[in-house]
Amino acid sequence: MLSPESIEGYQRSAAMAPLPPAAVAEILETAVELARRQREIAKALHALHSRWPAVRGALNELSKLTGYE
Repeated sequence: MLSPESIEGYQRSAAMAPLPPAAVAEILETAVELARRQREIAKALHALHSRWPAVRGALNELSKLTGYE
């Protein structure tokens, strides 16, 4: 999966894409957001290897990140 930083690099080069710049920008903005969410979910999953209070916090964070509150 691309990192948010590398996606932002592609975003700067969007003028060279065959799609309209607005479409490319929207796609890249979405990709950046998805990469950021993936990073946050990975952090929350890492916390599941901790003691119970951290696990509870991680589950709450995963619930928030995925919209299942």
